[in-house]
Amino acid sequence: TGAGVSAESGVPTFRGAGGYWRMWKASDLASPEAFRRNPSRVWEFYHYRRELMLKTQPNEAHIAIAECEHRLEQQGRRVAVITQNIDELHKRAGSKNIIEVHGSLFKTRCIRCFDVQDNMDSPICPALEGKGEPDPTVSDAKIPESDLPRCKRPRCNGLVRPHVVWFGESLETFTMMKARE
Repeated sequence: TGAGVSAESGVPTFRGAGGYWRMWKASDLASPEAFRRNPSRVWEFYHYRRELMLKTQPNEAHIAIAECEHRLEQQGRRVAVITQNIDELHKRAGSKNIIEVHGSLFKTRCIRCFDVQDNMDSPICPALEGKGEPDPTVSDAKIPESDLPRCKRPRCNGLVRPHVVWFGESLETFTMMKARE
């Protein structure tokens, strides 16, 4: 599945009319370079998307796919939902065997130790509470890096980033192997 299945839930598509946040194209905020330049701005963008997704419900397509998966598995057939979407709406609809090719808004990855963690915190960190307004007249929060989401592993405390595939990055080999299976 791709953006079309989630669009019915009100999820803005990455490249469509809803593909802008403030004055930036979403694709300009979804890169390692953008994160190195301004992690605060990138985290505001992703925080806004996370908060939006926490209020969004799976639609009839997500539910139908989950029901199909369940029904076919009762017949002994293995079903996998392979999605480019990072919104976890398939999971919330009840799908179990999901391969998220582009990652998830609700996982973080430490840029120091590379640990990946599930994270449904709202807000993801105190400094982002109330931040991320998409209105182009709103200024960047300019949150100090030390106040942005941090790794929770003991003795690490590294800066974390969304565990999503950004422009200029390769898809994860293991994920692609699972999808091919």
